[in-house]
Amino acid sequence: MMHIKITPRQLSGCTDFVPQPARLHLGSQNAQGVDTLAFDLPPEWTGKSVALHIQQADGSLPAPLLLDELGQAAVDRRLTASLQGRWMLTATDGQGYDAYTQPGSYDTCEILPTEGDSPPPSATLYEQFVAQVLSSALSAQAASQQAAQSASDASGAVGQAAGAVTDAQAQAQAAEQAAERAEAAALRAEGAAPVEGPVISVNSKGGRVVLDAADVGALPLPATAAAGSLLRVQSVESEAGLTVEAVPEAELTGFVHRSDLPTAAQAGPIKLGSGYGLALTAGGELRLAPAGAGQLAAMTDGWSPLTPALVPLAVKLALASLWESAAWSDTDRSSARTTLGAAAAAALEALEARVEALEQADVEVTQHPFEADFSTLEGLTAAGVWNIAQARIEF
Repeated sequence: MMHIKITPRQLSGCTDFVPQPARLHLGSQNAQGVDTLAFDLPPEWTGKSVALHIQQADGSLPAPLLLDELGQAAVDRRLTASLQGRWMLTATDGQGYDAYTQPGSYDTCEILPTEGDSPPPSATLYEQFVAQVLSSALSAQAASQQAAQSASDASGAVGQAAGAVTDAQAQAQAAEQAAERAEAAALRAEGAAPVEGPVISVNSKGGRVVLDAADVGALPLPATAAAGSLLRVQSVESEAGLTVEAVPEAELTGFVHRSDLPTAAQAGPIKLGSGYGLALTAGGELRLAPAGAGQLAAMTDGWSPLTPALVPLAVKLALASLWESAAWSDTDRSSARTTLGAAAAAALEALEARVEALEQADVEVTQHPFEADFSTLEGLTAAGVWNIAQARIEF
């Protein structure tokens, strides 16, 4: 679309209507229906009939083009049949007003000859005006029908709005009645409720209601309450309810009971440390466990009960079984003294002297028998009676 502005200009007291631009390039020769000329007309031409007049290069004057209500005209072969020409606008109102623009020029691009290049007969200016009037009449008729439909829709909308107003009024009236009933109920409740004293009704219970711990889901008050104590349920009865007592924290150890007894692998109320000589019986009792042979021989566990694990092996065996033929080497004695310390050296020497006295004395032991276990019989000479049933040597 090409835009051309028509500007009125005063020259020596007279008015000229000047087109800008004045020279137009209208594309290819014989083209039509491709481009549109849009004229920006001066205000004084409003409501007047405006036509585009054309003069081709050979002087021919095709029928003028009547501009539509938007001031536009489609480019057809009246303009493009010639390679160049001149153009001009006229404005008239049929009552003595006739205005003209300064002539402008136009050109087209030359094309190759084709069959049927002769332009069809052009409609006269009157025929174009009649066509525009008919088009305007059809547009007015369509607008009238649309306006009638809009009026019908508006009427229906008014009916819907009136219905909505009626519904809103009914709902407001119902709400007002509900508010009045609520206010009356509140006045009745206020008249029935006592100003002072116990509550008359609680949770559908009538009369003078006294709430106990069961009514509010709480434990009853114990006979003797004490700060820092815990409540223990003593009994549960359907009529009397719960009976509780206050238990001080120091006495809670007697009430620790579990169905899953703790073990060394599964922690419970008391977690047992492995290798410390503690054991838990099936009844849940904590007892000391004696050191095993592996713990005694390892010399790594310092907390094995009954026999200190870090004491040298010979000392442990002597303390555990009073082995009569256990011979201590100097290394054993030095290690024992180092382990037990100087405070226990005298006790160790006294024990050693007693063992040696038993070994050297030729006495018959009848009141305090003792047993000794031997890991090997190499280098041992024993004289006694072999008890087959007991698998032992008796002296």
